[in-house]
Amino acid sequence: MAANESLSSARAEFTHAFNHAVPGILPEAMEALLTKANYNGTSSADKSRIVNARAILPEKWDAISRAMPVHLVQLLDRSITTAYSTFRPASALGKATELALLDSSTFETTLRFNEMTQNFRDKAGQALLDLNIRIAVLFGQDDIRERENPFRPYLLARCIFLAVEEQKLSQESEAILIEQLGETFAATMAVIYEAANSALERQGISANLALKISKAPESQQTRSPAAGTQGGYGGAGGNGGGGGAAGPAGGGQGAYSTMQAGVFPGAQPGQGQAQVQNQGAFPAAQQTSMASPGVRLEQLFQTVRGKPLSLPAATPVLAQNAGGMQAAAPNPYAGMPSPVASPANAGPAWLSGNSALGGVLRQAFGEVSPVSQYRDKHSESAIPFTARENPQSSSAQASAQARAGQFAHSGLPSAGQGSNDLIQVPAALVASHLQNIESQLKQRVEAQALAPEMSMGLSKVLGQMHKVMVPDSAAMKDEKGEIRNLIREHKDALYSLAKDTEEQMCIDLVAMLFEVMLCDELVPFNIRISLGRLQFLILQLALKEKNLLSDGKHPARLLLNRICSIAYSAQQIGDVDNHVTEEIARIIKTLMRHDSDVPELFSRIQNRFETFISRELRTNNQHIHRTVKALGEAEIRFMRFACIAVAINKAMPKVNVEMSFRSFLRKEWVRAIEVAERTDALLARRYRLLVPDLLWSIFPKLDNDDRNLLSSMLPNMVGTLRHGMDLMELEKSRQQKLLNWLAEAHAQALRPTADSKKPQGLSLPAMHERFEQFTNQPDTIEHSEVHHYEFAREMYQLDVFGELGLHTRMLDKEVQRPELPVEGVIVGDVPAEPELNPAYLERIVCGALVDIKTEKLNAKACLRWVDPNLIYVVLSIKGDDFPAVLSIRVLCELLDTARLRFVEDEPLFERAIHTLLRSADEVDNVRV
Repeated sequence: MAANESLSSARAEFTHAFNHAVPGILPEAMEALLTKANYNGTSSADKSRIVNARAILPEKWDAISRAMPVHLVQLLDRSITTAYSTFRPASALGKATELALLDSSTFETTLRFNEMTQNFRDKAGQALLDLNIRIAVLFGQDDIRERENPFRPYLLARCIFLAVEEQKLSQESEAILIEQLGETFAATMAVIYEAANSALERQGISANLALKISKAPESQQTRSPAAGTQGGYGGAGGNGGGGGAAGPAGGGQGAYSTMQAGVFPGAQPGQGQAQVQNQGAFPAAQQTSMASPGVRLEQLFQTVRGKPLSLPAATPVLAQNAGGMQAAAPNPYAGMPSPVASPANAGPAWLSGNSALGGVLRQAFGEVSPVSQYRDKHSESAIPFTARENPQSSSAQASAQARAGQFAHSGLPSAGQGSNDLIQVPAALVASHLQNIESQLKQRVEAQALAPEMSMGLSKVLGQMHKVMVPDSAAMKDEKGEIRNLIREHKDALYSLAKDTEEQMCIDLVAMLFEVMLCDELVPFNIRISLGRLQFLILQLALKEKNLLSDGKHPARLLLNRICSIAYSAQQIGDVDNHVTEEIARIIKTLMRHDSDVPELFSRIQNRFETFISRELRTNNQHIHRTVKALGEAEIRFMRFACIAVAINKAMPKVNVEMSFRSFLRKEWVRAIEVAERTDALLARRYRLLVPDLLWSIFPKLDNDDRNLLSSMLPNMVGTLRHGMDLMELEKSRQQKLLNWLAEAHAQALRPTADSKKPQGLSLPAMHERFEQFTNQPDTIEHSEVHHYEFAREMYQLDVFGELGLHTRMLDKEVQRPELPVEGVIVGDVPAEPELNPAYLERIVCGALVDIKTEKLNAKACLRWVDPNLIYVVLSIKGDDFPAVLSIRVLCELLDTARLRFVEDEPLFERAIHTLLRSADEVDNVRV
């Protein structure tokens, strides 16, 4: 049956299954929205938006359900026309993505659309893979690509978006409905794609591809000018075989399937592991008095793997001949392009023979000295690091694996004797495949008339590699259980696409960084695997944004540093491990679906991740959550106390009174006013008015009217004073002492002696006028004045903890000796707090692990919450059920005195860079 008839049959079944599934979406979507609205973790604002969207859905459902099949017909018409066709109408969205920055709404819509498409793809599972194969068979193609499948999930997601967007809803309601309809419709994917598969299977189109040999094109040229003289990828010296005619010889054994040819166009049938190994052999290194650049670079990789340094006299660096390999074995890949034509020991062009490796790396990483800005003076010099174990192997198989590219492809048969999840592909074939990708990108650029520098080159190829050629997590480990360095595996192929020495240097630098980071023991193993799957993405970003390697504030570095740091902390504290792991998995999944062309991808994800971490570490533990809320209440009370104290202090200096009474009014009585203001505003005003009355009452009264007025006021004044002291629960002994002194002062004021030298003082109205700002105006305070009243902050914290029954520990007194208050010292004379070290403040973040070693406390702790005003932190101490509070001022003092240190002495990227620099210095010091 003709291809168009088979497609028509599949289209009919596909459309019928789609139309049958649409009516069932409404009731399930309504139920799901109700569940989301009733979920306890949903904020009130989100609940309101969900309820509004749920009310709109039934009203608009008829229009949406009618529009979806119409859009499907239109999309199918176009997709069937362009299946395996070079004609691609330009996409407006694609142009906008490449040529202009996307606004926030477009970015969110793009992410939402891609997430829905991926969800449909995941739900379809094997049925979609089978349909991709059947479409390739139907068109007689070996290249299996979902992009060429006219029934791909993209169409179904597009139907939903177009149908909902036509309803002209608000942006919030539209986003909620699109997301929910996509989630509900995803459950039907397997049924829809099984219907299309069944239709094609009835036409005799199976989901299997036959094996056949595909000859490599001999006309392909490499970027290397010396490629033609080296006998293909085999190199000089005869190991590579002769010309291109040797390519197909002996193609019957170990032939590649057409499925692999689809992944790597131009792939040639191999002749066994020995011949695959043979292509990696290079001429012997020359004897020199100093190691050549290639040898030194390989020694650097050996050093970070923990291997002893050596200077091989005649041993190739990047691939060594196995003992059992025949020296002149024919090379079946001689016709393939040669990414690197120079001898191995010549090394990369960016590293000249006389240049110090450490100096070159320091310049590339923007380091002026081996010391990191993140290290404090007490951090240990050693970085926790697990070296790779990579002993020399004499077997042909091990040597071949060192040169072969290994890719995992879901649903593909295995090749050779390797793992069932891996396909062994020679590096030369990878180079051919990447050049094929570049050629396709060039054709697309020419068709869309875009600037070549914006859409071509190694960066774009890496974006494609990141999306389609990265192994899954299970395939990221090699035969020794170590995480694979994908960039090193495909270094020669990537070199062949680099336009200049600068790009080649970038490839090597990123490969070296990942060589260190993938062995960092401060990163959990599962996170290292996820990090390893981002290698092509990070390399692409490093090529586009040169400051990635030198700027510690680059968003990508900040995000990956934070992810790895939080993952280690979550593993140590335990109670948030599952939630953090799930969130990191979502981030990795998002990054795997996008390349670095998405504007502000890393910074947006980091902002959301920081919000998640702050909320999770604060709310996951009930004791910590209550402690944070209690600290907020205590801070409100303290700031009210400070405002009242500032107001009373501004009027007090001009009044000459006994020091102890002045101290009582500025501290204890201010606290009484603050307590009263929380419950009774009228009582608080009485307390404020009492201050000028008391001050006036203790001065001599020479006039009878003043004496009579004082006598009438004394009962109310003393009563109000007693009430306030009881309210703030002042000790009875102190109350009585104050009342006795006040009674004596009043007696002297009512019976002044003729020779009394004490000034008469102001009249009562004048005294009230002086305290007008304190009694009748709103209280204000400058930030610079707060430090005068720090003595009261912990007092309020303890009060609130006691009211709530919290067992939170106050660490300031445990880890340092507090200065005893000196009687008679005026509060205003307290010196200003010293400035906090900015380097410390950068590292005092949620999730940071610290090690405390003092006389009374020796334990590890995690910073669960950091006060936005940088006043204190809440910690969870290992082995303690209740949290602790530590002021940031004391925390910095402990760092200065080496009684506290960060477990992670510097972030992941910085650790890797400084490990490389130390290793490079060690290599530079090796001479013969």
